[in-house]
Amino acid sequence: MVSSNNKSGPVVLVSRKIEYSFPNSYAYLSGYLIEQGEKIKILFRKDDLNQLINEILALNPLLVGFGNLYPELYEISQIIKLLRSKNIEFPVVIGGQMVSPTPEFAVNITDADIGVIGEGEIILYQLVQALRKGNDPITVKGLVVRNKESTILTGAGEFIMDMRNLPKIPYELFPKEKWLKIGRWYVKNCPQPHWRFADKVINIQGGRGCPFICNFCYHHSIPRYKPIKDIVTEAKNLLALFKANMIYFGDDLTITGPEKARELVDYIKVYKIKASFSLSLRFDVLNKINDELLWELKKSGCRIMGLGVESGSNRILKIIGKRITKEKMIIDLERLKNVGILPTVSIMVGQFTETKEDVEESIEFMLKTVRYNPNIQYAFTITTPFPGSRLYEYIFKKGLLKDNKEFYDKYFCSSSDWKQVVNLSNMSDDEVAYYFDKINKLYIAEKKKMLKKAVFKIEALQFWFGRIHSKIEILYEKRKRNILLMILSSVFGIIYIIFQILLEKINLKLRGIKL
Repeated sequence: MVSSNNKSGPVVLVSRKIEYSFPNSYAYLSGYLIEQGEKIKILFRKDDLNQLINEILALNPLLVGFGNLYPELYEISQIIKLLRSKNIEFPVVIGGQMVSPTPEFAVNITDADIGVIGEGEIILYQLVQALRKGNDPITVKGLVVRNKESTILTGAGEFIMDMRNLPKIPYELFPKEKWLKIGRWYVKNCPQPHWRFADKVINIQGGRGCPFICNFCYHHSIPRYKPIKDIVTEAKNLLALFKANMIYFGDDLTITGPEKARELVDYIKVYKIKASFSLSLRFDVLNKINDELLWELKKSGCRIMGLGVESGSNRILKIIGKRITKEKMIIDLERLKNVGILPTVSIMVGQFTETKEDVEESIEFMLKTVRYNPNIQYAFTITTPFPGSRLYEYIFKKGLLKDNKEFYDKYFCSSSDWKQVVNLSNMSDDEVAYYFDKINKLYIAEKKKMLKKAVFKIEALQFWFGRIHSKIEILYEKRKRNILLMILSSVFGIIYIIFQILLEKINLKLRGIKL
């Protein structure tokens, strides 16, 4: 039986490093446990894994929990391996998208004791209660438990059905200097007009689950939505609490139709919110929002809109399940340009049955939209059939891979951000790689044609000045007692802020973007 020898110890959750977004999953897990009277400690992964292990051990935890997305599965397995070498007397628990679609495989490959399947707030609390009382975890629903050489699935667990009952986030556990000034992260790592140096960003979740059926997505639960009034109220309170100036609606569920867009605009007016915001939206939803309402969204503060193009081929769009055509997407991107909302969009290469001709259509789509609006921000990926998606099921049904382990080995055999795990297209592997490289290069080249050279020089200066600033910060952290270095760091910090703000203003003016 899985048990813990530290029955009075805290629950220790180890989050990824905070870089450019707030870790909502850990925030809600810890918030729920705190509301139930539990002791929580949040740690953050770091480059020095031995230091992390020592921090975990020093806390004498009831359990230690890890989790997030599939690309983090290998890294977490290495942390657990180090923990095991210390003969720990508490269980290791994992959860998130890395676990839920393939729970038995996930706990076995990582050597974790227990996996949480699905949304974890209630399930994790019930597990904590069982461990404190010395009960067998297999009595808790919603888990996969390793018991000697076998794994046991305990059945479907409970989850929070009403989004109004989500726990309050214990922001004090998450150092705001790491997540609030996201604008500075973008300027330092990937300068773009969408995010500004002075942006202090609060993250708002609009709901959970998904009503759509894209073939590359993991669909884990039924869709549930927060009322728009509650969303705006939460945003207003957090803007005041953190003196923030930007709202990031981090999922596709804030606006699911024109009526929700109207509600959002109206409540922002009612609460007199003066802040910019970023929305994620589907094109088939944007297409139903008329020009007048789109203008009102812009005037109410909408600066950025994240959208998934995924392909410029109508045939591929239908296969994916996008419920939109390329012609309508082009019109909608033009509408965004006309009202002054900055789009961030994505295109994938290597979709199911995709041909060279399909990719050429995606390239044509990209070029046309960049020519109309050179401030559009594209990201390109190679189609990856992650666990839980329809594409993942297909690769085994057709015998393209034999099992979860083969997918894991192929995925983690390379450190490249975008690798081809399995070719689902009607192109050769070399052709997929060629077209992925081609669309990236043509995007950069087209932007250089459409924008003034000074724009790229300014953004290069922003980037490299950011690198220098980071190195000085690291040096100062290592030698805090050095008075001369402290003065140098402070002076350079002031110069850095002034320099970045000045460069940003020039850049936006050159791009034709109003502040």
